[in-house]
Amino acid sequence: MTQARFRQPSQKIITSIDIGSSKVCCIIARINGSDSTPTILGLGHHGIQGVKQGFTPNMDALENAILNAVHKAEKAANLTVKQAFLNISGNHLLSEIVKVTTDVQGHGVDDADIKRLMIEGTSINPSKNFSIVHANPIKFSLDNGQPVKNPKGMYGKTLTGYLHIVTAQLNTARTIVSCLRHCHIDVKGIVPSAIASGFSSLVDDEIDLGVILIDLGSHYTNVAVFMNGDVVHTESIPLGSASITSDLAHGLSTSWIAAERIKILHGNALETSEDSRIMVDVPQMDDGQHENLIQVRRSLITAIIKPRAEEILELVKKRLEKSGVYKITSRRVVLTGGGSQLSGLKELTHHILNKQARLGKPLNLLNSKENYRFPSFSTCTGLLTFALRQNYSDKETDAPQKGWISPLFKWFKDNF
Repeated sequence: MTQARFRQPSQKIITSIDIGSSKVCCIIARINGSDSTPTILGLGHHGIQGVKQGFTPNMDALENAILNAVHKAEKAANLTVKQAFLNISGNHLLSEIVKVTTDVQGHGVDDADIKRLMIEGTSINPSKNFSIVHANPIKFSLDNGQPVKNPKGMYGKTLTGYLHIVTAQLNTARTIVSCLRHCHIDVKGIVPSAIASGFSSLVDDEIDLGVILIDLGSHYTNVAVFMNGDVVHTESIPLGSASITSDLAHGLSTSWIAAERIKILHGNALETSEDSRIMVDVPQMDDGQHENLIQVRRSLITAIIKPRAEEILELVKKRLEKSGVYKITSRRVVLTGGGSQLSGLKELTHHILNKQARLGKPLNLLNSKENYRFPSFSTCTGLLTFALRQNYSDKETDAPQKGWISPLFKWFKDNF
């Protein structure tokens, strides 16, 4: 399988900022004119408190995390960030397919016709409380004929386009953008987290043949379905790796920090033959003055983790079955995000979803250190790839004018 292919832009500097439920990550990258692969110049990340379940009740804590993460990246890159691409996640995101038709009689289909379809499709506002944050054409047809991927140059009376559109709660999106502006950073675009992760960790064959991308974050599990070269559906499950940590903290009567450490060092989503023989030290909750350790069998830890991991994967399957895309995808799943590194999760995914599963990590990085290639950085590096596809650079002052997606950038500028 080959790595995902993208157009070759001229040399530029691009920045991405991934706001998660537990941390903020910032990456500054350079794109050379001779290569379409990002070279990372600086990376910074900073833990965050006060961001829970997709909302930001503590704006000061969020701004502090953003400033610290960006400062670390700026120091490493010896550059100042002025513009960035940003992710968005949460169960307020809604995915749908919109059908749009326009008259093309008398001439072959050109870019103007396709852009007109995009403008009409992205002008459909389902509610005053929701607005579009992502749109991409999936397929086209002329005079209700056979679907085609690219109708340019073809003749007919009417052109119909099918657009995959993701809408977000308007106030949530505006709050995040406002927070970035308080940090003196202009947001050039917002991308759903799962789509960004797919841009980073999928290869061409998977995107073309069909794949389910599962990004297991701290408080959310974000899902994107890719097929025929495009994303066709997204989902967001309000459960993530933090739910597993919480279960361990309660089940073992230990602190959150200790539970997280136990999950990383000893956690497994499936039982092993050694679980009943291996003992694990667990610090108990006390008055804080004395260390009180008990030993538990690793089988107890697995017994706490497995039900929650099964619940998350069962919810993913149920949502995809309800949407109708589960059966039409190929037998392949890619797991990414920080929570995807849980031992046994890949095998459990294969068992529940009945599809081949692999661990996904950033692929399209040039001369970058190995510590950039962890699944936890998939969203942030994927935002860089999204920026590449829009022919964006940090030096530009206006939205890009090339490509079918450019009308969406005008919408973004008008609304934010």
